[in-house]
Amino acid sequence: MIIENHGNPNSPIWLILEHPYASDADKGYVLSGGVGYIHRKVWSLSGIDIDPYIYVLKPCLGATYDFDKKFSELVIELCDHNVPFVLPTSVNLFTKFCNSQVTKSQGKALFKKYAGNLLTSNYVPYPHYIIPQYDPAHVAANYDYMEIQSFIDYGHVREEYEYWRSHNNQLNPLPTRKLVTEPAYDDLLSFLYRTRFEYERKSLSFVSVDIETIRPKKKTPLHIAGHPGYPYTLSLALSPDYGISFSLWDYTDSQLVVIWRELDYIFREIPQIGQNYFTFDAHFLEALGFRPCLSKCQDTLIRHHILWPGLEHKLQFQTKQYTREPFYKDEGKLWSPNQKSGLMRYNALDTTVTYEIYNAQEKEFAEKPHLKGA
Repeated sequence: MIIENHGNPNSPIWLILEHPYASDADKGYVLSGGVGYIHRKVWSLSGIDIDPYIYVLKPCLGATYDFDKKFSELVIELCDHNVPFVLPTSVNLFTKFCNSQVTKSQGKALFKKYAGNLLTSNYVPYPHYIIPQYDPAHVAANYDYMEIQSFIDYGHVREEYEYWRSHNNQLNPLPTRKLVTEPAYDDLLSFLYRTRFEYERKSLSFVSVDIETIRPKKKTPLHIAGHPGYPYTLSLALSPDYGISFSLWDYTDSQLVVIWRELDYIFREIPQIGQNYFTFDAHFLEALGFRPCLSKCQDTLIRHHILWPGLEHKLQFQTKQYTREPFYKDEGKLWSPNQKSGLMRYNALDTTVTYEIYNAQEKEFAEKPHLKGA
């Protein structure tokens, strides 16, 4: 039996399914049965004021099909309608759109990381966003994910659509951040002096802090003894847009004396923001000999527990919830001591993203003042 697509193909939002459901057979169009009922409920909670065009790649129940051929037909139709927001709902569709050469198990892991993120595809030649979404059947079977998809994953779709509609059909560009890595001594000192100056003239209230460590190799004596590792890079951010990452090992002893004094002032006087700050970064700062002003610092992990006790609290999840920054956490694994600029970029991105999360949480606390003292 052939199952038809459903809705208006001129909609700027297309929800792409790989196959229809048995419950669609009665009415003959995709998402017309019980799974579709759950989908419509979740969609309505998102606050999006239009319906998506629902496109099914495999039009026949129980039939085999040529995935690559059907995908090519889909891309042609997307181009014919210039669809700005494409929502693939399967691992196969996600990996195909994003050109990922991965196994099925790897694809599932990647899909979980990128669900709700703003991506693009080389297959689509016009301005667009690919925003992966969990399959409606998966959400129907995992009730605890319904609100996450409604308010966060579809919430991103709503925000992008509303910007597009109010800006003459122009997409909202992804965030740009100034991320400085491996700074020369003079550049680092200039940044530290600027941090002190802006705080003293009260134009800076917080500095975001993040440490990356090198852990002992597995099965070595230090690893067996549970050694936590050594601080390798340190990042500071003055805003969501500007962060710097450096290694204390890159400077001479005389230079380090000056750097250390400025850092000591920053950590002792300026309130800090961090993710998992109190159980990780603060300990390493103290181990290095600094005296962070802990009573004035803020931890976005703890704040998220207070604001959203039922949600996941990792930085990866908070990044999706509060920012438009696409998933980047795997970048922290793609580096070597000979090419540490990748780790430093990741380090600086952590601090700028954490600063943005903190600002968003401040707005939530302003709306829920009873939680501020929790």
